[in-house]
Amino acid sequence: EGSTAASGIGCHVMASWMNRQTVGYAQMGGEGVPHIAASMFTGGKHMFQNIGEGTWYHSGSLAIRQAVAAGANITYKILYNDAVAMTGGQPVDGPISVAGIAQTCRAEGVERIALISDDIGKFDHREFPAGTSFHDRRMLDPVQRELRDCPGVTVLIYEQTCASEKRRRRKRGQQADPQEFAYINDLVCEGCGDCSVESNCLSVEPKDTPLGRKRKINLNACNKDFSCLNGFCPSFVTVTGATRRKPDLMPDLAALEFDLPAPAPPPLSRPFNLLVTGVGGTGVITVGALISMAAHLEGLGASVLDFTGFAQKFGTVLSYIRLGKTPRAVNQVRIDQGSADAVIGCDIVVSSAPQASTHYGPETRVALNRAEMPTGDLVLHRDASLHATERETAIAQVVGAERVTGFDANHLAETLLGDAVFANVMMLGFAWQSGMVPVSDAALKQALELNGVAVQKNLLAFAIGRCVSAAPDRLPKRPVPKAQKEALDQMIARRAKFLEGYQNAAYSARYTSRISRLRAACPDADNRFVRAAARNLFRFMAYKDEYEVARLMTAPELSRNLQDEFNEGFGLRYHLAPPLLSWRKDARGRPSKRAFGPWLRPVLVALARARSLRTSVCNPFGYHTEARMHRDLLRWYEDLLDRIEEIHSAATADTCMRAVSAADEIRGFGPVRADAAKTTRTRVDAILQTSATA
Repeated sequence: EGSTAASGIGCHVMASWMNRQTVGYAQMGGEGVPHIAASMFTGGKHMFQNIGEGTWYHSGSLAIRQAVAAGANITYKILYNDAVAMTGGQPVDGPISVAGIAQTCRAEGVERIALISDDIGKFDHREFPAGTSFHDRRMLDPVQRELRDCPGVTVLIYEQTCASEKRRRRKRGQQADPQEFAYINDLVCEGCGDCSVESNCLSVEPKDTPLGRKRKINLNACNKDFSCLNGFCPSFVTVTGATRRKPDLMPDLAALEFDLPAPAPPPLSRPFNLLVTGVGGTGVITVGALISMAAHLEGLGASVLDFTGFAQKFGTVLSYIRLGKTPRAVNQVRIDQGSADAVIGCDIVVSSAPQASTHYGPETRVALNRAEMPTGDLVLHRDASLHATERETAIAQVVGAERVTGFDANHLAETLLGDAVFANVMMLGFAWQSGMVPVSDAALKQALELNGVAVQKNLLAFAIGRCVSAAPDRLPKRPVPKAQKEALDQMIARRAKFLEGYQNAAYSARYTSRISRLRAACPDADNRFVRAAARNLFRFMAYKDEYEVARLMTAPELSRNLQDEFNEGFGLRYHLAPPLLSWRKDARGRPSKRAFGPWLRPVLVALARARSLRTSVCNPFGYHTEARMHRDLLRWYEDLLDRIEEIHSAATADTCMRAVSAADEIRGFGPVRADAAKTTRTRVDAILQTSATA
């Protein structure tokens, strides 16, 4: 905070797109040079300069040498992530080591060098130049603040294997996969998104529940970085010594394929244009490779052109596949605008984006994965929506609704095969059975075998995709969860029942009577206003103090969910920052979270049973700042409802709706909730003041 940074050639150029104080980049070897020149006219202002270890080895070390010679005030942050991550995880060229970088920087004249790592204990201090400091990655912020105040050129080396590359190596058996998983108890979660702020991870996904939008960890895509645990929230547990359950509905391959009709393949009288769209890290390029290999095995002509960009994980991927009767028939590799014959849309967001849809025409057929996979918007904006229905409609407007077919391949892959990674091969099977891929199934199966990765499961995924198209009755029945809007009375009754468990029947009755009074005083035809008020009043009444967190962390729902997800024999660790025990602060000045082992469960059970103390003067937790804030917010919102009852009319209905709904923004715990409350209360006052003056 309060600093500026410059990106360089590498993944960190994306930071310049993310509403941060990070500016553009120079050529490789010129990192920091624009700042060094400008600083001569700005009083030697400091800046951070990002640089990867591959760039450093190529020519970036010369930029550091130039900065030392110029006497610049700059900190070079050298990321040692053990891969050329931006373009696919290739090995870094040259004999590079963390100690070698430090020694070279010292030889070039850099005096202050700091090393940060997620496993700092593995380094031998004797291999580094004298004066090098060693820190755990949790100390990144205070170390940066120190270096910012050091005059001259300083270097911070951050060592941690690229998270996406680590995940890839684990899947290939090249790196140990820890039997530990992060898990969010959605009953405790407030949906504040602080875990996404801390981790910037797309595996922290939204989860819509009857009690509102929460967060969940996508265990199939999780890199096990665990930085999400730093979110200021008690909803996290880590499941230790755990293995995930295998699906109990895995079908039989022979039974699926028995007597399935063969589709009529598209003619190859001219080159066939097939576009595969999706996101990085899910196997989009693999689909193109399988199809081109199958074509090669049949003696057909084939070309593949992959546009990957920043696709190491969840970036846009477009795979252009052109097939012809002979290799000479394929005279170019790019698919022209409006000329795609078929599209295998492995992601609905990418498939509806302009860079993909520009290739669609009135003759294009689309096989669409209707799963909603998260985008960066869901990290930056906790309530963002992918608008999947509108996206599919936009595609249908170009190609015609009758030419768009699809299903939720991710859900089916997770349900039947235990991992969404098989969704794209499932989409391939669906598209082939629908007559969109002009190669034989025998050739595709041989290509899957030659690929040599999870062959049996991929063959099964291909067969499941075929069945979805031609014989869906052969698949085990498992309903796709769909969010259904509850009737208003059902919504209120659900929350009233929850509040009875939270405190007692009288507390629940206080909620229902307050909402009943509001409904009578402020009628609205579509109940949007009363829904918003009922939703937010419930959240303020069911605030998650120590007693409630204890009750929800020992609730049967959490145990059932964990047992459904993991095999028996796992342990639990709770990640909490109890106000009475959190005297330590993190780098942002917030109470530090601590991990508590399974021994804490009996304590939580006892605490949950003692919740009657919540309204007693003997409540030991009732006097700290956060508890007073909870009570104050409940009084504030009840007063707000009283005020709105007085001013509500047809003329003020919109103002009242905005004021009542604004409280949606007050979520989270501790400082997160306090900051949101301060901002929201000011906003509500402004809304009501505007109405009064109008």
